Amino acid sequence: MTPLDKLRKLLDLFRQPSETSRLGRGKPLRQAAAAVFRGEAEKRELLLITSRDTGRWIVPKGWIENDEDGPAAALREAWEEAGVTGELVSPRSIGHYRYVKQRPRRGDVLCDVDVYEVNLKEEKKQWPEKTERTRQWFPVAEAIGLVDEPGLKDLIRAAMDLGEAA
Repeated sequence: MTPLDKLRKLLDLFRQPSETSRLGRGKPLRQAAAAVFRGEAEKRELLLITSRDTGRWIVPKGWIENDEDGPAAALREAWEEAGVTGELVSPRSIGHYRYVKQRPRRGDVLCDVDVYEVNLKEEKKQWPEKTERTRQWFPVAEAIGLVDEPGLKDLIRAAMDLGEAA
């Protein structure tokens, strides 16, 4: 992480969504994310991708479209952003986290992200956002260290604990 990224991260702690954002209107917007896992027990890995703007490590996530629910959006985002298909562990999210989405031209918005645990089914060589992102598998403990959002770190830890208990 560069010094500029560290400064942005620090400033994000104090950032509020733009008052002029026509989408935000003061209440958080909903997104869905896929925490995609492969392997079992101590060999379990989590798929991370890079964000388009800063290149930080994240899980596939995005807006829930009008014709879909959270689980469907999470699976769609996993395909579009990371080129993977998978099966939901449960139709219920493992939890949610909140962050400020920076949108320089339209104003920042506060987002609540529901995270769904997904087991890898297939990994494709070509996918819609291949040229815009890097994808990489990490041991779960390492992935937790690479992700910036504290709430997401907690959810990954919880998913790992649930996976070990099963």
